[in-house]
Amino acid sequence: MREGELQLRFDEGHQQRYFPDRRSLLECILRVASQSPHPRFEIWGEGEPMRLTDGRSAGRRFELKEVLDLRDERVRERVVAELSAFEHNGEPS
Repeated sequence: MREGELQLRFDEGHQQRYFPDRRSLLECILRVASQSPHPRFEIWGEGEPMRLTDGRSAGRRFELKEVLDLRDERVRERVVAELSAFEHNGEPS
């Protein structure tokens, strides 16, 4: 994963995909949701680097940033609305 990438975990953690931006990630969620038996999607992003006791960086660390459970219709509507906002702002796919 490159710095700033997002990781999407779904299918109870058995599937992972990597994305350079949130728009691409949300588009994937909507595509996959209709095919996946598990409606819970986890979004992970890069957190603060791990540090050794002497303060040196020991590598990268990723943190759970958000959980989208599409069983809740409000969550699905929020994802659709966020994608619509990207389109209205003219951001590329």
